[in-house]
Amino acid sequence: MSKDVFESVFAPASVAVVGASSNPDSPGHDYVRSLIDFGFRGPVYLINPRATEIAALRTYPSLSDVPGDVEYVISCIPADSVLDLLDESRTKGVRILHLFTGRFAETGNADAAQLERIVKERATAAGIRIIGPNCMGVYDAAHGMAFRPDLPRLPGDVAFISQSGNNSVELMLHGAARGLRFSKVVSYGNGIDLTEADFVEYLARDDETRVVGAYIEGTADGRRLFAALRRCAAAKPVVVLKGGRTRSGSRTAKSHTAALAGQRQVWSTMLRQAGALEVATFDELIDMLVAFAFLRPPETHGLARSRVGVVGGGGGRAVQSADVCEEAGLSVPSLPDRIREMLREKAPDLADWVDNPVDQSILAGSGVSGARVLEMMVESVEFDALIANVGEDWVLGRPDAIERMAHLVDRFAAIGEKSSKPLAFVLGPADSPDETRWRAVEGGRQRLTDARLAVYPSVDRAAHAVSAFLRRYDETWIASG
Repeated sequence: MSKDVFESVFAPASVAVVGASSNPDSPGHDYVRSLIDFGFRGPVYLINPRATEIAALRTYPSLSDVPGDVEYVISCIPADSVLDLLDESRTKGVRILHLFTGRFAETGNADAAQLERIVKERATAAGIRIIGPNCMGVYDAAHGMAFRPDLPRLPGDVAFISQSGNNSVELMLHGAARGLRFSKVVSYGNGIDLTEADFVEYLARDDETRVVGAYIEGTADGRRLFAALRRCAAAKPVVVLKGGRTRSGSRTAKSHTAALAGQRQVWSTMLRQAGALEVATFDELIDMLVAFAFLRPPETHGLARSRVGVVGGGGGRAVQSADVCEEAGLSVPSLPDRIREMLREKAPDLADWVDNPVDQSILAGSGVSGARVLEMMVESVEFDALIANVGEDWVLGRPDAIERMAHLVDRFAAIGEKSSKPLAFVLGPADSPDETRWRAVEGGRQRLTDARLAVYPSVDRAAHAVSAFLRRYDETWIASG
């Protein structure tokens, strides 16, 4: 049986970088450095006719000079040299040609678009599959594949496909800061051969992937993409950011990846019917990937699924939390009698005063901590999901601030690790000019993300993510029932 095409994409036996460079500020160097630093296990062949060695690896004048066959080729050469590279690739048994090379149809130039069509035709005739052109290519840390050396080294279970190369880099770097780790990432650019539908179909059956995200500007085959998304969304959560939703965005998408963006309402309807979750911003995309990666599945379904308990922050934060939660589609019930009874045993004066959201300033000096109330909420059947505010601005203004902050975060992390309910944490950005405060906030965020907990920079973003997360599970439950 012949090797599956996606085995060649994500786990090739050998890789050649055509246009390898010793210049550290060049793509031809990034790919070489990435393969070395990520520990690619097979042979790596560097093609550069003007060098004998790059990064302590031997170079070859051309692909034809490489001993034996090559499975995967990365092209960092000009567009007008790609046809010659295809001829060489055919004789070397190449299965996958990744064209970082750009300036094809996305330029709007008729000759460049014609060259792109010829490249596709010759590759098809030679049995070579193309990723791109005009793209960053493939990341699979488990198999030593990456397109930048500064990407996360540890593999995970979130996959991302992107028509934009920069978006793929930014999502990985910013997602990693929120605790995300990635199974596979593909930047596919113009997608003249292997398309978003191909990769979505593959990820639907990929056992290493539990959550799928996508940034898509347009597609040449809407029906096939719909079928692929529906199949994938039936197996695992799929979150899609559609680029080119507006008139100006559509115009920009055409010059970016030659994508035909299509009508906004048509796309939204298609994504909804396929079972994918559409998001409107890059931040929301990361927020939802964090939710599906780290929040526990809800224990209840149906009408009662949206009851949220909120802990932490002062009076103003509590009021704002109630507003944004309700506006996000969550219900914010009063504290149940059972929790009030437990509070009465510890702090009688608070039992009829404190409510949900829990105002941390009311608890001060009572002997009852916000963490303890959070534990009560975790144990209560009256709540379906929880949001915990760290309240770092108040904590870091107290004596022994750093120790208090570390203790609070440790308590919250321990509760989060044991919670059977979806539990999101809110910890604001480390934007203080005070280095001590900055380190304390970043240290707290690191502690929570290391525990594989969902952390958000604001209550508003946490509430919207939790609400969308619960709706997705409820819709899945209804569909399966």
